[in-house]
Amino acid sequence: MRISTQLQSLLLSVACLPAGLFAQQLRMHHIRSLSIPSDDGQQGVATDGKYLYVQNTQQLFRYDLTGKLLHTSSRFTLHHGGIAWVAGKLYCAVSGCEPTGSPVQRVHVYDPQTFQRLQQHDVSRHFTICAGGVAYRRNHFYVAASFFDNEHMDTIVQFNAQFNHVKTHQVPFRSPFGIQGLEYLPDSDQFQIHSHGQDFYRINARFDPKSLIRGKAAFELQDLARLDNQTLLINHRDAAKLLFVRVITNGR
Repeated sequence: MRISTQLQSLLLSVACLPAGLFAQQLRMHHIRSLSIPSDDGQQGVATDGKYLYVQNTQQLFRYDLTGKLLHTSSRFTLHHGGIAWVAGKLYCAVSGCEPTGSPVQRVHVYDPQTFQRLQQHDVSRHFTICAGGVAYRRNHFYVAASFFDNEHMDTIVQFNAQFNHVKTHQVPFRSPFGIQGLEYLPDSDQFQIHSHGQDFYRINARFDPKSLIRGKAAFELQDLARLDNQTLLINHRDAAKLLFVRVITNGR
């Protein structure tokens, strides 16, 4: 029996994945939800522990922890994706986000109270389609690439605090349509990475392929944020909800 070229490619890509990839599985235990209609669909989420910040494609929103809407930004012109709250500022991945390629790729920095733009950093040399999720670890920022196809290996670009390029990390995983969400988990020194689909995974801060642990959600994923050492916030875009979850490994 002859195997098609497409199937051969799939089998080869699976064979190249780390041996421990399927040894452990992650799943999400739902704690509670907040209904937060954000007009154009949720993209990014961040928190400072007191407020919840949600970003749709072209707008920012601030809620309290009960889901009460407190402030809404004016509409932006560029596509806004993942966000991160760091030391009293919001860092947002911004791009032209065109399927054929986008020359505009930035990180915008906003005041979380007024949503006034404070700074912008040009990262266009390191992305082709969309700058996706944003995370922060030990005075460095990590920005993930997002695509309109499933052919690209996951790419996460590391910058210093001034957004000078440090290193581009290639992860042996193909998130459906690239990376949508990225968050650093200091308790385990891991990143949690969300695709545009149901697939997600965790990997250590060295992006060692042997550390990669895979999971699958019951819905299409967006961005995520760490509320505390056990609780993550996840945008459930289709349901217009913000989910509080705990991620469990092998049933624990």
